[in-house]
Amino acid sequence: MPFKFLLYLFLLPLVGLWPSPGNGQTIPLEEVVAKVQEQYEIHADYKANFAQESLIKSLGKKQHAEGVVYFKKPGKMRWIYRMPTKQEIISDGKTLWTYRPENKQVVVSPMTQAFQSKAPSTFLAGIGNLKKDFQARFLQEPTPATNYYLELTPIEAQGSLEKLFLVVERDSFKILQAKVQDVMGNTTQINFSKIKFNNNLSDSLFNFAPPKDVEVFTLPGAAPAGVIGK
Repeated sequence: MPFKFLLYLFLLPLVGLWPSPGNGQTIPLEEVVAKVQEQYEIHADYKANFAQESLIKSLGKKQHAEGVVYFKKPGKMRWIYRMPTKQEIISDGKTLWTYRPENKQVVVSPMTQAFQSKAPSTFLAGIGNLKKDFQARFLQEPTPATNYYLELTPIEAQGSLEKLFLVVERDSFKILQAKVQDVMGNTTQINFSKIKFNNNLSDSLFNFAPPKDVEVFTLPGAAPAGVIGK
């Protein structure tokens, strides 16, 4: 699973519930984007199951993974991959740990390194804005019976990121699916299920101390190995 694709997705917005526009009505694009943005801002934390599929276009190779993810504002997250191999990606908002038990390795890096792009990562970390960072359009014209399909293009160049696609549930404005496409045509798609908000998640969930029997690679700017973030 290409790690650089995860950096675009691992802090997906904490989108939640919003009153239905009622009577099966569709609403304008700008209002859909605003409701997604506001839903992220009003929730403290989030957890969900996820199924991820990555496509490496040049190799014609697909990779599938599943697990559970937790987020807590601002910028805290924990991805727990259960298959095909166990892996965890954890951040306390400052330090990022990528732990692969099978390889007995941990990579420690500063969170700022993961967020070199202004969008979507800054929005996903709670300090960005969809309307300001992206040019949005409906990928298909909404109807009273369908979800909202959005195509988001960064207004400013954001590394290799080319497009972000979202499937937004029409009545609740939850993000059901997020898909990233880079300039090489590679994609990563994540589907979310069993979404739950405001779980009163402990900060300790987003701290990590490397086990003693693993090899630790610390990148420049990261906290020393074994230091638990606060």
